[in-house]
Amino acid sequence: MNEAAITILLVESDREMARRIEEVLATEGMRVIAATSREEALTLTDDGEVDVVVLGLNGSEDVDLCWWMRERTTVPLLVLAENGTAEAVLARGLEWGADAYLAKPFSLRIFLAQVYALLRRIGGFRPGHPGQLQVEGLAINVAQHEVMVDGKPVHLTPTEYRILSCLVRNSGRALSHRSLVKQAHGFNCDLDEAREIAKVHIHNLRQKIEPQPHNPRFIRSVRGFGYMFERRRYDREELDRALTKP
Repeated sequence: MNEAAITILLVESDREMARRIEEVLATEGMRVIAATSREEALTLTDDGEVDVVVLGLNGSEDVDLCWWMRERTTVPLLVLAENGTAEAVLARGLEWGADAYLAKPFSLRIFLAQVYALLRRIGGFRPGHPGQLQVEGLAINVAQHEVMVDGKPVHLTPTEYRILSCLVRNSGRALSHRSLVKQAHGFNCDLDEAREIAKVHIHNLRQKIEPQPHNPRFIRSVRGFGYMFERRRYDREELDRALTKP
C-alpha cells in the first residue's frame, strides 16, 4: 500500500454496504479503515490520519456521532442516510458538522464522485499523484512532507508541519485555536492556552513561509476564533489533471 494513499474512515453497520464501499475505494487505491462501533470510530478519528469520514446513519440515534466527530476533526464528513430518513435528522447532521449526505440506495459511481468532490474541496489528490499543492511561491508536497518557498526547501518542525498540513487540508475553512492544537499536539486544552500555543506556532510558520510575515498572504487570522489557509490562486491545470479519472 502506498504510504501516501488517501485514508477513508468507514463507519457502517450494514456489512454488505460496507463491503461494497470498501471494494470500490480499494479499486481507487484508497486505504479504508472500518470501525465497528462508535467508540472505535472516535478513537480512530483521534489518531489524525484520516482524510475523509464516511458515516452510515442507520437510525436517528446515530446522528449525534456527527457532533462528536466534528469535535475531534475537521476532515470532510460524508453521511449515508437510509432512504426516508426524516428531514429533521438530516438537517441536524448537517448542522452538527456533516459536509454532505447521500440517500441509500445510491450508485457507487455517485458515491465515489462525492468522495472526490470532498477531497477536491480540501486539496486532496488521487492516489499515485505526487500530491503537490502550489500557491504562488509556496509548494507543499503532501506525500513527502516537504515545503518549499520560491524553489528553496524550508525546514519546519514536526508541529509546524502538522499545523500547516491541517490548515491546507481545510483551505478556505477557519479552524479554531483548540482544533489546531488538538491536531498538532494530540491533547485538549482550555481556550486561553490553545490560543497562546497556536499563536507561537503560527508566528514561526509565517516567518518561514510568508513573503511578508507582518502582512500574511497564506495564513490569515480569523479574529476571536483561529486561523485559515487562504488559497486565492493555485495551479488549476495540475489540480484538474490530478482529479480527472484516467
